[in-house]
Amino acid sequence: MSSVRIAGTRGVALTRCDAGVSAPLHDRVIEEAAVALVYNGSTHAVMMATPLELDDFALGFSLGEGIVAAAEELGIVEVVARKQGIVVEMTIPQERFDALQLRQRRTLGVSACGLCGSESLEATLRPVPQVVAPSEEVAVIRRALQQIEDLQVINQATGAAHAAAWCDDAGLLLREDVGRHCAFDKLVGALGRSGRIGREGFALVSSRASYELVHKAATAGIGMLVAISAPTSAAIELAERCGICLVAFARGTQMNVYTHHTRLTGCTAA
Repeated sequence: MSSVRIAGTRGVALTRCDAGVSAPLHDRVIEEAAVALVYNGSTHAVMMATPLELDDFALGFSLGEGIVAAAEELGIVEVVARKQGIVVEMTIPQERFDALQLRQRRTLGVSACGLCGSESLEATLRPVPQVVAPSEEVAVIRRALQQIEDLQVINQATGAAHAAAWCDDAGLLLREDVGRHCAFDKLVGALGRSGRIGREGFALVSSRASYELVHKAATAGIGMLVAISAPTSAAIELAERCGICLVAFARGTQMNVYTHHTRLTGCTAA
């Protein structure tokens, strides 16, 4: 395969065994590292993530967790690579830090989970704001589905990356990560920096639609979430409560609409 360096991936040597015959090969795998998020000198969370676009990840995580309310409240001091992983040092206003300390949450996150480490059901099932679902054309969603695969550079090289994209009239803004929650956090952070987060559009994810992704979308003020794979029951229930239009199994010309807070134009009843 190509030896071209792709950010977020690493070249590895391997042995392929096919029909009893072995051969040496080279491949590219997605990078995964422990990323410690440190606020005002205190470690709050350690997440397993792809060590790429960590400024977006730090901001998106901070906004999604309610640690800060706006991008301006977060300052990234430095990103330090250590033997055990990567440390992202940040500063937040003292009142935000005091509130964070009261939560006493220590999260050890893995690639498949965005809710690990919550000390109570109340911390996990925290309230979400009401959002307004946009009116969207089916043709626009189909076009985004066609475009997203071409933009997934890391996944094309490794087959192991999740993607989260924001789709509006300015095009697709996409982030990739080994974890779907981390990819979504990176997207929210990128939106927060670009000023596109309040615009008419929708979020598209390459994974299933879980409770946590719906929660992150609502917290970011996103009114429509489109998933390529299946939704969960908790995701549907939360989307119903907070006003999100939840679309899943969006593949090719087909898609399932699980909440009806708005209408998809261009799709007529049989």
